[in-house]
Amino acid sequence: MSNLPPDTELETELQELYILARHWQDDISFLADEARFFRNILLKYDATAVESIESVTNFRQKIEGQESQLVTLRSAVPEFLAFLEPYIGDNKKAMDLTFLERYNDLQNGLTALFAGIKKTKKELFAYAETVMAGNLTTVQS
Repeated sequence: MSNLPPDTELETELQELYILARHWQDDISFLADEARFFRNILLKYDATAVESIESVTNFRQKIEGQESQLVTLRSAVPEFLAFLEPYIGDNKKAMDLTFLERYNDLQNGLTALFAGIKKTKKELFAYAETVMAGNLTTVQS
């Protein structure tokens, strides 16, 4: 029976993944601030014109959906960090596909949320510019 040397490259990558997941928490806080900013924009331009009610309702629904995703991810990241801890350190847990699945699910969720918020921001700014210009026609998304 031979003893295999510790896989320091894997250990390093796992530690980097742990650090990345910690940064995800900061990203989620940033996205929550963005959603709060979006709500403030809507409050400012909410009752500007009757023609814009449909747009405001659509933006509210998008923002609420994104906030729901944020809540889910806000709890999923600490769960992933707790899941990751046994793989780092002296008492290593054997890896299986669950590890990769959880990582991919979390990263895909964050990527989709970033893309959604970016799209919402672009559409919301276009709407706000339209309202500020006095052209109150509904901006379609």
